[in-house]
Amino acid sequence: MSVERFQVAPGYDISRLIKGGWHLAGGHGDVDRDQAIKDMAVFVEKGITTFDCADHYTGVEEMIGDFRASHPSLAPLVQVHTKFVPDYEKLGNVKRDYVDGRYGQLHYRWADPGATDRAPVLFIHSSPSSGRMWEALLAEVGNDRLVLAPDTPGFGDSAAPPAAPEIADYAATMGDFLDELGIAEVDVVGYHTGSKTCVELALQRPDMVRRLVLFSAPIYSDEELAKQKSDYAPEKIERDGSHLAWRWNFSKTFRKSDIPWIVSHRGIAESLKGGAQSPWGHRAAFNYHHAENLPKVRQPVLVFNFGDDLTGPTARAAELVANGRVEDLPDYSHGSIDVHTASIAIRLRDFFDGPGAPLSTGANTPKPVPTAPEIKPPPIRRSFHAGPHGLLHIRRAGQSDAPKIPLVMFHMSPNSGRIYEAFLTEMGRDRIALAPDTPGFGESDAPQSPPTIEDYAACMGGLIDELGFKRIDVMGYHTGSQTAMELACQRPDLVGNVVMVSAPLYTADEREIRHARNKPLVVEEDGSHLIKRFAGLWQFYGTEVEDTVVARNFCESLRGGPVAWWGHRAAFTYAMAEKIPTVNQPVLLLNPDDDLAEQTPRAGPLLNNGRIHDLPYSHGMLDAHTAEIGAILRQFLDT
Repeated sequence: MSVERFQVAPGYDISRLIKGGWHLAGGHGDVDRDQAIKDMAVFVEKGITTFDCADHYTGVEEMIGDFRASHPSLAPLVQVHTKFVPDYEKLGNVKRDYVDGRYGQLHYRWADPGATDRAPVLFIHSSPSSGRMWEALLAEVGNDRLVLAPDTPGFGDSAAPPAAPEIADYAATMGDFLDELGIAEVDVVGYHTGSKTCVELALQRPDMVRRLVLFSAPIYSDEELAKQKSDYAPEKIERDGSHLAWRWNFSKTFRKSDIPWIVSHRGIAESLKGGAQSPWGHRAAFNYHHAENLPKVRQPVLVFNFGDDLTGPTARAAELVANGRVEDLPDYSHGSIDVHTASIAIRLRDFFDGPGAPLSTGANTPKPVPTAPEIKPPPIRRSFHAGPHGLLHIRRAGQSDAPKIPLVMFHMSPNSGRIYEAFLTEMGRDRIALAPDTPGFGESDAPQSPPTIEDYAACMGGLIDELGFKRIDVMGYHTGSQTAMELACQRPDLVGNVVMVSAPLYTADEREIRHARNKPLVVEEDGSHLIKRFAGLWQFYGTEVEDTVVARNFCESLRGGPVAWWGHRAAFTYAMAEKIPTVNQPVLLLNPDDDLAEQTPRAGPLLNNGRIHDLPYSHGMLDAHTAEIGAILRQFLDT
């Protein structure tokens, strides 16, 4: 039997006859799972290699993953057409928290099924990324063992070291992290830079590391290493957004056709969080040589060689692994952890739980661990708290015994409490200052459906109650000003003074125009959605604002992804003109020279107990004029 093939795109062809998956979902009767997997092999052998799961048939993708894992010779022939639909029920099992580390707070994700006799697994991400890249795999593998994915120092939401670290420093941080949690033994999984950190951790702490899985283990020639170093030089921020083109185009280079573009978008968003420290991870990786260190590892090692930018160098590792093997997975590349989660999880479980050489305690000679530097306590502490939609992330500055009323600050959309970091430090000099990420932004969990301003305010009120504050002042910026106003309406017992940065009071025509512009994120294949958005930011930023501030705010605006438009949706449907006259608390309305400078004065006649203060600044003023804005607020709040 010969099945005709059809070219969908250059370099990508499928069988003209497509194998459907709907009948395996169980909606039309019981399914013999084992027989179904055997039948898949028959179809592929006969030339029917394309499987349809486009309506997201529950459980079918996992079956296909099991088939591919059990038939490695046939797996490279298979194409799976499906939707990228995260299992939010499983993702909800992934929690987040902070521990204190040698460079400050270390942010991590984790999942824990409860009592289990299986060893915990530590996942270490690539550079420049964060533990977020592991979320889908954490949810899957965390069904039967404790799994942990920290953000390495300077990436994600972990504090940055004072100077560029080496792989030995990253590994020492991971050892400290496990010690802090009281974990004595782990299996470790590392991706690219993370694979080097895993090897170094195994050498530093042989008593702690049981087995290793490395997504790539590159052995570079001198020429390859020189090119890598030149390709990953520090990035210059260009106002037209052209610096983003390199990042996006590189993400496309090794992208397989089954990887959704939203996965690439999310990867870019995470890579930008490191800011000026982004090159540090790659610098450390290029200074660390697998060729010297991999042969010293005596624990069992499994190396996955994906079809990505490190395929050739990783193949050379086969001769250097003392106790393990290299497994070629040419159909997998960047983003496969999100798309082929189930099949990768199967491979991990088979290795961690299957037969193999046991750990010989002390087989490696422990390497010296770098001494932790003295780090002053950071002015801002971060934490998570339970909310109606999941976890709420919050930044906090100031001492608990500060004499003045706490100030709670709500950010604009789409952004996060990160915009207040400089201002938190300023206001935290004489009071507690707080900046939460509203639901769906920053590190706070997203609601299941689009919220209203009333929902945001109620959520923030519950958070303040949980923190134990009986009286607060509030500040809001754009969308946040509406949240501050609404919280004052809902909770006059809680809110004292109200500070708003701008008042989005629109005419019917203005609201309609803004509604039309506010749409869900559309990821363009050429990355133009990034470049256009970045270039558009500059029209509201003055020349005195540092490029890094704009880059930071841009990064935060991307992190909401498909739900980032919900904040503006809530703002455009909020009846602010009706609410302002009902607020009896003192109101200070700051009117900077930004995109709402024309609308904000309309609030003047509506203020029951307040005034408007014009400012000659625009977006970025909280960073560029921190002390001046702080003095204006103190004069108002403390009177």
